[in-house]
Amino acid sequence: MTTRLAYLDHNVLDCMSKGDPDGISSLLRSESLIPVFSQETLQEIRRSSGHEDSFLKLLERIDALYLVPLLDERGHYSGEAEVRRAHPLDAYNDLLANVTPMPELGFGLTGILQKFYGGRMQESFDQILSGGAEELRKLLDEAHRELRRSGDLNELDRQLLETGIAAACDAVEDQSAGLATLLDSGGNSPAAVKQFEEAMGLGPKVLNNLRPPDIVRQIWAMIETKIPVGQLDLETFFNIKSGTARASNDRGMSLLEKVNAVYHQLNFMGYYRDSKMHKQRRFAASFSDLTHAGLASFCHVLISRDDRLAMKAAAAYDYLNVGTQIMYCRANGPHAEGRDGDADDR
Repeated sequence: MTTRLAYLDHNVLDCMSKGDPDGISSLLRSESLIPVFSQETLQEIRRSSGHEDSFLKLLERIDALYLVPLLDERGHYSGEAEVRRAHPLDAYNDLLANVTPMPELGFGLTGILQKFYGGRMQESFDQILSGGAEELRKLLDEAHRELRRSGDLNELDRQLLETGIAAACDAVEDQSAGLATLLDSGGNSPAAVKQFEEAMGLGPKVLNNLRPPDIVRQIWAMIETKIPVGQLDLETFFNIKSGTARASNDRGMSLLEKVNAVYHQLNFMGYYRDSKMHKQRRFAASFSDLTHAGLASFCHVLISRDDRLAMKAAAAYDYLNVGTQIMYCRANGPHAEGRDGDADDR
């Protein structure tokens, strides 16, 4: 049997670390699946305070390989990935030593999204964006200090860098102020997700009753009737349109980025939306799931115990013609989900 790569989400690893009642280890052996982990796996382990060692030992025990998406010379996703043999503890320690945690507001972007989902209701958009701009200023100032300490800057370079940092921060603050004024103009309005549901007559109660295949196209068919003709198309709505800002470089968007974009928009609209996203912990977990779905597009199989993750990933994979098979684990063991979305007992 041909060897295949299997991406395990964090819930699966958690289940395996507690006795493996779903029989994932047996499934991996019987199907000749090689498990992989990613930097996002390590990030979730990092957030599992007090249980880090058990997860790392599990990855070592099942001989998991390290999946690393490759970047091009400009730091963009190249569309390719490599699988490395790396000791999980070494990879984890490397992450701790080299990855800078995202600031609380994510330079304003994370804070805005949280408010869209009903979080940060005591803060205005102006407060969030101003705080995000300050986070950026602190990051650039720290980078500047590091360069000065290194002794690699001459006086001219130092002056140019200081001028550039000041100009960049001022530009971000000016743009943030304009955006904040626009967003705050609606007063203390409901979360954006609720506004979208009311405007479109959609939301979880409608969307979760759709049946695969072609979930993305089914949803777009409903949205298209609510907007002026020709104002928007499917790929623009799902943020995967060629020629947009996200795809402005020569190579366009990678498949990983497209999966992430479609997955996020499905969640925003209410298709198997993650619960309690107004809370910081659940918001972070939701974006980890999104990242797992994108990274799993490099693998033959995605194994998950989260039906919300599985359904959104399946819809994104179907639309984007991703060949990754989804195995969704229920209480009585794993089920395979094919391209038509039906789950069959294994």
